[in-house]
Amino acid sequence: MKKKKIKWMIIGAVLVVIIVIAAAGMKTSVSVQTAEARSGTIRSYVEERARTTLPRVHRITMPFNGRVEPIILQEGSSVKKGDVVARLDTENLETELTQYNEVVEAFEKSVQSARVRVGASKTVEEYSKWVYEAVKTLYPDKLVSEQDVKESAKEALEDQATSMEDQLTYYAMNALNYAIKLLPIYSKRDLNRSTLSSPIDGVILKRYVENEIVLAAGDPLLDIGDPEALEVTAEILTEEAGDISTGDQVEIFGAAVGHDPIQGTVKRVFPEGFTKISSLGVEQQRVKVKIAIATAGLKKLRESGRNLGVEYRVRVRIFTATKKQAVIIPQTSLFRGGGGEWEVFAVKAGEARLVKVKLGLTNDRDTEVTEGLSVGDTVILAPATTLTDGTRVKIGESG
Repeated sequence: MKKKKIKWMIIGAVLVVIIVIAAAGMKTSVSVQTAEARSGTIRSYVEERARTTLPRVHRITMPFNGRVEPIILQEGSSVKKGDVVARLDTENLETELTQYNEVVEAFEKSVQSARVRVGASKTVEEYSKWVYEAVKTLYPDKLVSEQDVKESAKEALEDQATSMEDQLTYYAMNALNYAIKLLPIYSKRDLNRSTLSSPIDGVILKRYVENEIVLAAGDPLLDIGDPEALEVTAEILTEEAGDISTGDQVEIFGAAVGHDPIQGTVKRVFPEGFTKISSLGVEQQRVKVKIAIATAGLKKLRESGRNLGVEYRVRVRIFTATKKQAVIIPQTSLFRGGGGEWEVFAVKAGEARLVKVKLGLTNDRDTEVTEGLSVGDTVILAPATTLTDGTRVKIGESG
């Protein structure tokens, strides 16, 4: 009986040990996804939505109030520099020019008449003065009366005033003549400006007017741009724009570009930011960045039959720094520790071990580790918040 009891006690103890071991094994055997720290080249970048733009759009506008003839050119039409793109009705201008020429001719004759009158008045003035001087010399000998002297003096002064008046009239008419001569010049200028030409080789981007219509000076008619000068404008968050410099390499991609991205370089970072409300209603501070598209990339795009126009939506990846032979791990393996420092879980001897790391370059997918890990170390991807240091893990899938 005693032996039987001891036997059952041994069997029970063994069962307890088995249960404890099984329970312990079940508790620590957490399935995780992992990736190896690798050596390679990492590039930090800023990725953002962007749009295609032109450095300059030439807007053809009404040079003066008038009637524009129908514009037959359509959006997408190619034009050469000097090609006529719009015409204004010139019938009124031609009539106006004829009238102005007649006015100028008539006024020129009036000026000539005033010039002749000045000469005649001067002659009369000189004659009256001569008569007065002659009469005045005869008065001491009593050959003429005092009244004769005073009357000759009066006539000399009146003729002098008339001569001065005619001289002033001539000056005024001559000045006015110069002003009137400008009228046909302005009309000729408007006639010359009534034929509007393209200032560049390019295409019609937008046609504001189609049918004949009366418009005011400055009203738009056409927008013309050079598609070969196409560039990209991105609006970057100011906290990210600080790392961007002129000359940085850019990858331009998206549905409008097609399967293969094209290359570009940062042309200019605007010096002033602006406030923009995001689609979620969040107020953001952004800055414009101009990107030049590589000529070879644009040519390749055209040859493939893909027409990348103005104001097309694209995406850009602006590379701000590059480092070779860096220790690289996936971005998803990182998390903040209790003290705010970066940490990862590394797999060592089948257990998850907490490791503090220092980071270098980073992008949306990968991060450079400068301290804490070596090439070949295994890190856990997207570790669960319940995972603790020392937990046994089972590698389910490697990244």
